[in-house]
Amino acid sequence: MMKVDQKKILVLGGTKHMINVVETAKRMGLSPIVVDNVIGSPAKSYADKSYNTSTADIEGLAKIVQEEGVDGVFTAFEDINTWNAVALCKKMGLPFYATEEQLAITSNKDKFKEICRRFDVPVIEEQELAGELEETAVASWEFPVIIKPVDSYASKGITVCYDIEEVKQGFAKAMDFSKSKRAIAERFIDNSYGVQMFYTIQNSSIILTAVCDRYFYKHSKEHPPLPTAMVFPSKHQNLFIETLDGKIRDMISGIGIQNGTVFIQSLYEDGNFYIYEMGFRLSGEQHYHIIKKQTDINILEMMLDFAVSNPIDQYDLREFDNGSMPLPSCNLPILLKGGIIGEIIGLEEVKAMPQVISCVINVDQGDEVVVTGSYTQMFGRFNIVADTTEALYETIEKIYMTLRISNQAGEDMLLTKFVPEPLAIGGK
Repeated sequence: MMKVDQKKILVLGGTKHMINVVETAKRMGLSPIVVDNVIGSPAKSYADKSYNTSTADIEGLAKIVQEEGVDGVFTAFEDINTWNAVALCKKMGLPFYATEEQLAITSNKDKFKEICRRFDVPVIEEQELAGELEETAVASWEFPVIIKPVDSYASKGITVCYDIEEVKQGFAKAMDFSKSKRAIAERFIDNSYGVQMFYTIQNSSIILTAVCDRYFYKHSKEHPPLPTAMVFPSKHQNLFIETLDGKIRDMISGIGIQNGTVFIQSLYEDGNFYIYEMGFRLSGEQHYHIIKKQTDINILEMMLDFAVSNPIDQYDLREFDNGSMPLPSCNLPILLKGGIIGEIIGLEEVKAMPQVISCVINVDQGDEVVVTGSYTQMFGRFNIVADTTEALYETIEKIYMTLRISNQAGEDMLLTKFVPEPLAIGGK
């Protein structure tokens, strides 16, 4: 039974990622209401109440807010519902950590690059593409290049191109995924490694929460690389702090961000970081589980409290600034080949491993995995925290040995494995 003074929070989106959000809200004493237009979406069964209304139907959502007496709106993990939440909160006079202007910068690749240059943050050189493709200009490019829609996420609509014909195909694909019908072409740094940074902003105080090494697997010529592991802390963390952290803090402040979480992705080449992506939201790997294990502070709880106008002073991360990460950790995605999942073996055993602190599983037995070169090929992600680097790597190997996902013919669907660097050179 709901308490008289219990605050209600409207959660936009009922995907499997949102189950942890709903469970956390209930544990905090909030009453979560999940809304999307998918009947029976996973998070709805965990909520106090749910509605089958599109998250893009702002008028419909406004009626729910009014009729239910909703105190706050929350969403996470993807950009579309973040925009919807901003519009709804603006209409209803409810708090939200982001503004339309800030999202326009952080979710649009060319606007983000513009703000990077303003604050002397290095980015990869690019060509903007709109309307008709100018083949004469393309002929002078140095290949390979990567074609991206300026306003997509999760690797959707992205193509790596090695000649003019592939650029034509990549441009058409990017246009299909771009709402604004614009794309950019960047020099493609053909390696399997990058660095990702996480910042938490609390009442205008900017904290570098974590820095991790991001490893990739490139499984086809035209598709962008997909992540195989995110390892905390980064081996280049000190270099990043010395050379770039101050400029990025200035940029975050210059955008006017006062509260929220930011993740920034970079490619790394010859001692240089090239920033190419910024997300103003909680990211899909749910790294806040790793931060909670390391600091005992739950960033998801902080954002839920902020959404319903509760004070957030108790979530003080300042002593953990500069990516304080005493325990080696990893977010481990499991990438799959195409096919229909016939059997999943060992998942419960993996979940029960003491080093595995959380996971999100995206697909089930009977689901079809289509080769798209995007995150739709991801079975799920496991967050792992261990006492030593050796124990972390042993856990990763144990997960691969325990978990088996096979197609209907009984064939292994695992696309690739992450091999930690010490193991790759014989172990240390």
